[in-house]
Amino acid sequence: MHPILRSVLAVLAGAVVAFVLIAVIELLSGKLYPLHADPGSPEEMAKAMARAPVGALLLVLLGWAVGTTAGAWTAACAAGRSPLIHGIVVGALLLCAAVANLLSFPHPIWFWIAAVALFLPCAYLGSALAERREPPA
Repeated sequence: MHPILRSVLAVLAGAVVAFVLIAVIELLSGKLYPLHADPGSPEEMAKAMARAPVGALLLVLLGWAVGTTAGAWTAACAAGRSPLIHGIVVGALLLCAAVANLLSFPHPIWFWIAAVALFLPCAYLGSALAERREPPA
C-alpha cells in the first residue's frame, strides 16, 4: 500500500475509534446526567450547560481523553511509521472538533481550559503507547 494512503487511512481509523468511544461515553454521561434540552436550540443548551453538574462535564472530559488516547494509539499502530505524527494529527483533528463544540454554546471557563489542554497530551500518550508495543510476529 502506498505510504500516503496508509497514513490517511490510519488517521481516519484513529478518528473513527475516537469518535465512537467519545460518543459511547457521552451517551453514558447523558443517561447519568440528562440535560433535558433540545440539542438544536442554542438557548436551551446554554441554560442546560449552566445547570449541568460537574460530574456530567467531567465524564465528557473523560470521554474526550479516552477517545483521543485510543484514537491516537490506533492511528500510530496502523500507520506503520512515524507513530507520533499520526497520533498527533488525530489529536489535532479532535481538538478542532472540540473547539467547534465549545463555540456552539457557552461552557464554563474551567471546562474550556481542561478541554483544550487535554487533547494533545492524550494524543502523545496514545502514540507513545503504540511505540512501546511489540510488533506483531
